[in-house]
Amino acid sequence: MGIYTNKRKTTHTPDGYELLTHESGHIEYDFGWHMGPYWSKYLTEMRDNKRIMGVKCPECGMVYVPPRVACGRCYVEMSEWVEVGPEGVLKGFTIVRFPYIDPNIGSLMQVPFTAVWVMPDGADTRLMHFSNEPDESTLQVGMRVRAVWEDDPRPASIHAIKYFEVLPDEPIVEEKLPDRMVGPVSTIAARKKPAKKKAPAKKKVAPKKKAAPKKPAKKKAPAKKKAAPKKPAKKKAPAKKPAARKPAKKAPARKKAPARKKAAAKKKAARR
Repeated sequence: MGIYTNKRKTTHTPDGYELLTHESGHIEYDFGWHMGPYWSKYLTEMRDNKRIMGVKCPECGMVYVPPRVACGRCYVEMSEWVEVGPEGVLKGFTIVRFPYIDPNIGSLMQVPFTAVWVMPDGADTRLMHFSNEPDESTLQVGMRVRAVWEDDPRPASIHAIKYFEVLPDEPIVEEKLPDRMVGPVSTIAARKKPAKKKAPAKKKVAPKKKAAPKKPAKKKAPAKKKAAPKKPAKKKAPAKKPAARKPAKKAPARKKAPARKKAAAKKKAARR
């Protein structure tokens, strides 16, 4: 862990806690991010004093773990710190059997392991951690659990808690919301009554402007006389077709007299 620094070289919170920087571990892309005053105090108390700290809302009384600046229900700043735990109630769990890279150490997680949601005594929110119980058949929501701390030197992280162990002799706790979390929050502003609709304002009639005197229109130039339309040309009478000549009638051919008649005629002629 490194020291939180900025342009003003701030190294501690207003109440004397060292401002911490969390480092990613040994992975390909190393990076760090500033934890800020709330998380710096939260993690330092785990590391140095084995205490789980939360912040309390001055309006509704909710206690947040991990800590945050503003209440999510009342939207007011929280500055009152209270100690919670180290015991609490198991609110959920899952058994992880698929290995993956742990971003805190840069190597594969050892499986199986049990991830748990724990609500520390005195808190109204949950924190996520681990349990030492790998068999889901022995776990039940509502079981009492207790934080087991790492040996010195502890890291300034949530891993200052090694795991949460089950307290088998403790009775199962039934889910029940505290009175302050039941019903609407008293700090919610009352709904405003709908404003009465105002009558539409009368439109002001603008004074009519005096019309400017019209300028005399310019006389238009006389239009040119249009040329008289041309008379349509007379259509030519269609030429008469020459009458077809009738074929001339041939005189009937005289019938030739028979040969005997011709011979008689010649004789008569010879006698004369």
